[in-house]
Amino acid sequence: MTAHPSEPLDITAQFDNGSWTGTLYPGAGELVGAMRMRGVARPFVTSVAAQRCHERDGLLRALRRIRRFVTSNHLRLFITTTFAHAPTVENATGDMERFVRRCRYRHDAFPFVWTLERGEQRGRLHGHLLSPVGLTATFEECWPHGMVHARVVGESLQEMRNQAEYLAKSFEDPVLPGQCYRVAKGFQPEAIRIEAASAEALLAEAEVRMGLDAATHSTSAVALQAQWDR
Repeated sequence: MTAHPSEPLDITAQFDNGSWTGTLYPGAGELVGAMRMRGVARPFVTSVAAQRCHERDGLLRALRRIRRFVTSNHLRLFITTTFAHAPTVENATGDMERFVRRCRYRHDAFPFVWTLERGEQRGRLHGHLLSPVGLTATFEECWPHGMVHARVVGESLQEMRNQAEYLAKSFEDPVLPGQCYRVAKGFQPEAIRIEAASAEALLAEAEVRMGLDAATHSTSAVALQAQWDR
């Protein structure tokens, strides 16, 4: 988003001598970094533009959180739950919450993330859930409202990222009230803070901690992102 040429920035970005800070998520195989700043350049924008930017940023943050949660916990079992009848969103939400509680009662606590989605053709509600492998039978026994479809995805981090993004594809038009997904508590990814004198040094330190070179990385004047596949 850029400011209109006739509208000056209200704050000038100030950089701390080029020093960089980043967060490495080793279980997720991700690094995000940025040049340290004392101030952030903020353009004057209309309320509509600001709202759209805020919403887009929120969606990207949700996707990143889901992606890191899924990869860090190796959630490779993708479950789709269907409803024999057409419930309201409120009823479908309650059904999914009780379903997860029943499954956790049988298997104690386990990491999961789920959401509700409407079908593209008929708009019927269904649920998507990602969990560790080995729980298919429990899910089938605990879901009384329709069918349970299960598939296991590959072991690479990229395959798990793809499934996380598939689950999150409905976030732009969310069905669930409030937060557009539900996630298990107590399984948040490990996060390691790293500081370095440059983007190159930040990436090098992360690669040392990961024990191998990043599969992909991109660097701009003020930001750095990197991913590992295993």
